[in-house]
Amino acid sequence: MNNYEFFGELLLNLNLYLLVLFFSILVHYIVFRKIINSLIDPYFLSLFSSVFCFSDVLFLYALNKITFYLFLSFILTQISLIIGIFIFKKPKIIKKSISVDLNSRNNLIAFYFFSIVYLSSQMIIYLTKGVPLFMVSRLETFSNGDGEGILGRISEVSSIFSMYSFFLVVRLRKFRWSELLKYFFIAMIFLTFILSGSKSSFLSFFGVLWCYIIFREFKGMDNYYLLRIIKKQMKKIVVISLLLVTFIISIQSKEKNEEFEEAINPAVEMISRFVYSGDIYWYAYPDNIYKIIPPNRPLEALFGDFLGLFRLYDWDELPSAIGLTLKRYHHPSDVISGSNARHNVFGLIYFGFYGSILFSFLIGVSISFVRNRLAGIINYTFVGGGIFTYLILKTSGFDTDPTLTLSYLNNLLVIFPVLFIGYLLIVEFLKPNSAN
Repeated sequence: MNNYEFFGELLLNLNLYLLVLFFSILVHYIVFRKIINSLIDPYFLSLFSSVFCFSDVLFLYALNKITFYLFLSFILTQISLIIGIFIFKKPKIIKKSISVDLNSRNNLIAFYFFSIVYLSSQMIIYLTKGVPLFMVSRLETFSNGDGEGILGRISEVSSIFSMYSFFLVVRLRKFRWSELLKYFFIAMIFLTFILSGSKSSFLSFFGVLWCYIIFREFKGMDNYYLLRIIKKQMKKIVVISLLLVTFIISIQSKEKNEEFEEAINPAVEMISRFVYSGDIYWYAYPDNIYKIIPPNRPLEALFGDFLGLFRLYDWDELPSAIGLTLKRYHHPSDVISGSNARHNVFGLIYFGFYGSILFSFLIGVSISFVRNRLAGIINYTFVGGGIFTYLILKTSGFDTDPTLTLSYLNNLLVIFPVLFIGYLLIVEFLKPNSAN
């Protein structure tokens, strides 16, 4: 089923879709209300997406567009994922007093070092490839395999560590003119998120703030004033986020080739993007189209980024991305775009009906471990907090796109050590000379 067919059915059965959407919201609220208690929790965006995915699949099943076998596969993998997420409970935290120098020399160096690395890599990308916001598909930025991909990996890692160190070196209670340069750097980083063309990348800034607070909480530190600031500013955060998403959609709709998709009202398109969260399901499930993808190379498909990055396979030898393949099946085009290969579909294709249930469970366990156990085994340092923040942000999308999440983990393993060595060299170079 292509996009036009699905939305045609949606318009003809709008009341039914609204009914299943309400049911999906109710179910997700009941299940996750004690896990997600903040709109800036990085997993909230994945949960919000899951609400529409569930609605899309239930809607398709209600219209008899998919078989009971596939509907059952979806339900069981979702339940398995949720069970996995509940495996690790948040430990009881004992409040304790920890003295931390927020303006320590090394934290300041870390902030400026990672910020400069990130902004420099972004500038090179803009000069060599263009600005993603103004491209027909932002996925084309690194599609040629001509070397710029490493810049994307560097910018992706350095941005997280830059933002985390920002919260280490500023006093959030009150703006101080002496910290103007820090705010200038973070404003430039925020601008690049908008220029990336992603409707959610700028939310990572708020996600980093959430991780910073949670990491402090795990270490027994008082977060009262931080939580008070967030609660006070939450309405502004929501309004600003909606305005930025509308702006990005407005710009992108003007850049699209009308042969493929005509520009529409940004507010209407934003609503349709929520529904599009589950496009992989109407591409894959009706008429068993998912079977066009060969199921015999599961490890190459799952760990393709690692295998290609280390040249264990040529990129052309690796299985094509599921979302890209299915999108091109229904909407043939040279434009590089595709759906997220959500855990249900990926698992069903490569691990079968029963294997997909175990696969989804393991993804849920991984998310649960990072959220509820990781902070307890790493130290309260810049590196520890940065790694915790990075993993929270990236594993929050594990169920949305397992292969993409694993590519992010590759970046942490490969890129961060190099950047960290560069940071240590700068620290050593700038160390005050103690010699008389």
